[in-house]
Amino acid sequence: MIRSSAHSLKFTNKGKQKELVIFLTEYRRLLQVIIDDVWEKRVSKGKLKIQSYLPNDYLKTFPSWFTARMKQCVGKQACAMLKAATKKRSKQLWMLRKLQHEGKDCKKLQSKIDRQILVKPDARGAKAELDPRFIDFQQGEEFDLFVCIKTIGNKIILKLPIKETKPSKKWLEQGIRKQSICLSEDTLWFVYDTPNVPKHSGQIVGCDQGYKTVATLSDGQVTGPCPHGHTLETIQAKLTRCKKGSNGFKRAQEHRKNYIHWTLNQLNWATIEEVRFEKVKQLHYKKRSSRLLSHWTYTIIRKKVIALSEDEGFVFSEASNAFRSQRCCQCGWVRRANRKGKTFSCNLCGFQQDSDKNAASNLALDLCEVPWWVRQSKINREGFYWMSDGLFTIGHEPIVRDAQKAIA
Repeated sequence: MIRSSAHSLKFTNKGKQKELVIFLTEYRRLLQVIIDDVWEKRVSKGKLKIQSYLPNDYLKTFPSWFTARMKQCVGKQACAMLKAATKKRSKQLWMLRKLQHEGKDCKKLQSKIDRQILVKPDARGAKAELDPRFIDFQQGEEFDLFVCIKTIGNKIILKLPIKETKPSKKWLEQGIRKQSICLSEDTLWFVYDTPNVPKHSGQIVGCDQGYKTVATLSDGQVTGPCPHGHTLETIQAKLTRCKKGSNGFKRAQEHRKNYIHWTLNQLNWATIEEVRFEKVKQLHYKKRSSRLLSHWTYTIIRKKVIALSEDEGFVFSEASNAFRSQRCCQCGWVRRANRKGKTFSCNLCGFQQDSDKNAASNLALDLCEVPWWVRQSKINREGFYWMSDGLFTIGHEPIVRDAQKAIA
């Protein structure tokens, strides 16, 4: 596994800070110039195959006080950014050629390619990614470590004092610190190579995420307030009162992230073999929502659970969340009126439970996949049974049958 730790550069003296700003300004300028040139000569003409390195003769054409070695480093990062910007389009074009070769209908994919515009990478806020050729680690007395950055050019040598943090000590105990860094004006990132945690056996649980409660597991575990009494709902309410872009808004965003990470760390993942997460995608896309709901960043929760799966040794998987919050985990009856806010009450069998716990229990089950046309027909208004072998009416007449599960 690859892990990283962030370290503040607030201990650097003013002279080194000034040289660091000069270095990063030239780094980003040259990075953007290379990106612009490759974009104009190749990408804009439909040549999406980007090489991993740029030849020295080509890099010499760009005037800069950087050394040839540092220019190679900038060119390598430019290639990586261009590859990331064109990766999806390359896959789409490959699939388009395949469909055309097989004589299949490809109008929908062609229309999607025509509508989506490639976005050129912006290097204005890019971090400098430096490999071992430029880095030396030196032990210090007052500070834990000095990072010496050399072979820059213009006789600049940066010696940055670093203090270890809890994450860096943790990753150092588990793995090896690589001799490469990422760098910005105020932060330095170390990279660690840690061994993969073996997957362990246990139970399969569903995980329902929410904007009031961070996560509810089907085994009964629920995230709660922090020792100071904060919850995700109160932190997001604080975000709505802050002016977007202000320092208070940024502090509230950091508070929200720290709270999500802390509360998920409190759950016991040791007895879990697999966590089934609800698949949430483009929740706010082309939809009007309140300012309170707009601050629900479900991606932070998802990324943290994925990181925990690598550290704790359980499998992370995703399942469609269509109708799962409206399905009774006891009898399988699905109806829109079953759920009202935080309370789930089945109007067929009378089962009552917290709505998040009920949804998590449904995520843990192996239910048949709901076809697209069923979701569009809105049959959940009248109600239907959703079982592992298919969908059925209240009279147990099949709507959709899963043939393989029905035979089993």
